[in-house]
Amino acid sequence: MAAAIGQRGGPCPGRRALLSGLAWGLVATFATFTATSCRPPAPELPEAPVQTREILATGDTLDVRVFDEERFDGVYEVQADGTIDFPYLGGIVVRGKTAAETAQLVETRLADGYLLHPQVTVTIKVRGNREVSVLGQVKDPGSLAFQERLTLVQALSLAGGLTEFAAPRRVRITRRTGEGDATSTFEVSLTEIIKGDAEDLSLRPGDIVFVPETRI
Repeated sequence: MAAAIGQRGGPCPGRRALLSGLAWGLVATFATFTATSCRPPAPELPEAPVQTREILATGDTLDVRVFDEERFDGVYEVQADGTIDFPYLGGIVVRGKTAAETAQLVETRLADGYLLHPQVTVTIKVRGNREVSVLGQVKDPGSLAFQERLTLVQALSLAGGLTEFAAPRRVRITRRTGEGDATSTFEVSLTEIIKGDAEDLSLRPGDIVFVPETRI
């Protein structure tokens, strides 16, 4: 009889273990939820623009041909100041222009006292560094094809957005200064940009964006 009472009315070791396991599971779940909820959510980023035309940039190499005037024909590299050094004309600013716009500009300059009705063609022979690197606490780190008017926010969006461990207030951008291989690094707050308290930054070919891990 005592054995029967123990089995039916007394504490059940199996049930006690089950309840204990559930309790610890709830504690662990609550701790995980609390830690996650205390972390500020990563800001949502807008879509990046689509490249619509080929814009010339520093480091691009151009093949320039002037009809029936071989003395002007040649391969020209866009220098750090955005110019090509063209015979007789000196430095011509081409950065930010298309190949067609550059050809028209050279025609105009040559027609001003050098040639009568010049016909110029410009083709892009070699592209310089046309990538932007996005590294650190982003969901898809790596290199992105540079697009004109690409901003910091858009580049981070293309990289999949921030991870939950990102420190959006301490995003670093490393950029070439134009003096050899020298670079400069500056820190920006993505949080302030998203809130509208700071302007979004335009990126340049060769920029390196690094999102550090939060200290929390």
